[in-house]
Amino acid sequence: MSFASPQAFGAIARIVHGTGTISTLPEEAKRLGATRILLVSDTGLERAGVLGPVQALLDEFDVEVFTDVEPDPSLETVARCAEVARTCHADLVIGLGGGSVIDVAKCAAAFVNNPGDVRDYLGIDQLKNPAVSKIMIPTTAGTGSEVTNVAVLSLKAEKTKKGIVSRHLLADCAILDPELTLGLPAAITAATGMDALTHAIEAYLSRFAQPLTDYFALQAITKLSSHLRTAVHHGANIHARQEVMTASLFGGLAFGSAATGMVHGLAMPLGGLFNIPHGIANAVLLPHVMRWNMPAAMARFADIAKAMGQPVDGLSPREAALLAITTVEELSADVGIPRWLDDLGIPRSAIDALVDDGLTNMRQILPNPRDVTREGLMDIMNKAFRP
Repeated sequence: MSFASPQAFGAIARIVHGTGTISTLPEEAKRLGATRILLVSDTGLERAGVLGPVQALLDEFDVEVFTDVEPDPSLETVARCAEVARTCHADLVIGLGGGSVIDVAKCAAAFVNNPGDVRDYLGIDQLKNPAVSKIMIPTTAGTGSEVTNVAVLSLKAEKTKKGIVSRHLLADCAILDPELTLGLPAAITAATGMDALTHAIEAYLSRFAQPLTDYFALQAITKLSSHLRTAVHHGANIHARQEVMTASLFGGLAFGSAATGMVHGLAMPLGGLFNIPHGIANAVLLPHVMRWNMPAAMARFADIAKAMGQPVDGLSPREAALLAITTVEELSADVGIPRWLDDLGIPRSAIDALVDDGLTNMRQILPNPRDVTREGLMDIMNKAFRP
C-alpha cells in the first residue's frame, strides 16, 4: 500500500542533515554494506565541480558513474540507468543532484530487481521486489524527493508526466548538506523553493492530511516564508540555505504521506506539453488553484496565512483565507516567479488539452480538498491567464 492513504505516515529510516554532512557518505555506504556503487548525477554538476569531490569520498569503493540525466527525465533515461546498475552489479545506488537525478537514481535502484518495461510500473504499488540500497543527496532545496516514495517521469511521446509510487522507492538514507546548494543560481533557488512551498501547502490541504503531515507542512511553510527571499537574493547566506533545505525536507515528509493536489495535477501536463520546469509550473499555478480550492478549506487556509506570518485574529474566515493566497502571490513575486501562464508563453488554445490531461491524474484528484470537475479545472486555467 502506498503512503498516500488516509491516516498513514511513512518516512525513510535515516536522515543525516547539516552543514558538512556530505563527509559522512563513506560511513553511510559502509553501514549499508556497499561494495559496488552506481553514482547517479548530471553533467551540470560535473562541470560545476560538485561531482568530483563527492566521487573522491568513495575512492575505497568500486564506483560506476552515470551522468546522462536530463531535466524532467524520460522513461528511456531510467531504463538506461537501470541497465548500468545491473551491468555493474551495483549493491548501492547514490543519487547526487536535483529532483530529476534523484528520481532516476531511485528508479534505477528499484529496477535492478524489477525487470521489464519501465512503463509497466507507472502508478501506485506496481513494484513487487525490493530495490538495492539507496542513498540520496539533494543539491537543490525543493523537490523533497530524497525522502519520498514517488518518482515523476516524462512520457516524451505522449508529452505528459506520470509517477511511480512505491515503498521500494524510499531511500535507505538521505544526506542533506546545505553547502551543496551554495552555488545554485537565484532563479533555480526560487523555482525549487516555490516547489517546496507547493508541496507543503498541498499536503496541508490534502484530504489525506493527518497530524504528522500537518506538523511538517506548517513548519515548511513558516521556514520558506521567512528564509526563501534571503536564499534567493543573498545566496551565500548559509543559514538561509539550511532553513530552505530543511523546509524542503519537511515538505517532502508531508506530501510523501499526504500527497499533493491539483497544482501538481495541472503542472505535470504543463511540463509535459511545454517543457516548463516543474517548480515554475507549480509556482505559477499555486495561487490560482488555491483560489479555486479556498471555499472547501477556509480554516486551513487561515492556518497557512498564520504560518506565513500574517495576523489573522479578528478577520472573518474568508478574509483570513484570502490572506493566505495574497501572501503566496507576494512571496512568489519577490523571488521573481511570473504570475500568469501568458508569461511562460503558454497559449490559451492549450487549455482543453491541459485540463483533459489533468483529469487523468487521480493521484492528485483524490487528495484535492475540493471535488475536481472538468468545469472547475477550466475555471482555474482560464483565470491563470492575464485578464
